[in-house]
Amino acid sequence: MERFDVSRRAFVAGATVFAAAGATTRAAPAADVPAAAPSPAASSAPDVGGVVPFTFDVAAFSAVLNRPYPHRQLVSAKSFADASDALAFMQNSLNAYSDPIGFNAGPQSFHAAAVLYHGPSVLLALDDPLWAKYPIGALLAKWNAESGTAKPVDAKAAEKPVTANPHGAAYRDLVAKHGASFFVCNNALSGVAAYAAKQFAPAGTTVTRDQVVALHAEMVAHFLPGTLLVPAGVAAINAAQEAKFTLLVA
Repeated sequence: MERFDVSRRAFVAGATVFAAAGATTRAAPAADVPAAAPSPAASSAPDVGGVVPFTFDVAAFSAVLNRPYPHRQLVSAKSFADASDALAFMQNSLNAYSDPIGFNAGPQSFHAAAVLYHGPSVLLALDDPLWAKYPIGALLAKWNAESGTAKPVDAKAAEKPVTANPHGAAYRDLVAKHGASFFVCNNALSGVAAYAAKQFAPAGTTVTRDQVVALHAEMVAHFLPGTLLVPAGVAAINAAQEAKFTLLVA
């Protein structure tokens, strides 16, 4: 095989040429290079999302879960349509347990509860005055259209204008007559408050975080009786099961 060889004289000569070339291509000192103008910061809308803080009464929550009912069932609702179905499921279970030819457990033997833990399911917990004040039916229809909700929009809630919670009477009866309990997820309510604040704002105006927090507080103030706000609906489901509630997914 041919030997690859470089004489000392040729190596020194080549090294000298390489050094000279490097000297001509070396970058100028930083001081000699004009500083690049900073890029303008990208403009963005103010962040109005995120969880709205509240004071969770864990003692009150535990007291509700530990009421001395011998039979307990929790229905979970992920959409407004699910939430309206949950009311019927709760009533059906109550009827079966109190019916003399059913389980015949007697009155006040069955604790029916529901957790509204996702998206607009939380709108079921709002009273008639708030439904009359805001276009909640239209808000619900728009939410479902944009999110591609698989279940159809509840027909009554989608009517325009809607001036009352279409399932408010059934909700109130379950609480007043049977001691039913409802838990609303604060994560879901925070998201709905942010979405609603943007929808209710006049065209061309920018929604602020303070407006979202104020709307969230207004919603909580207009909860139907028997409703308790919890930090996370999924955690409330777990806590209820630990308190011996069976789980029914609407």
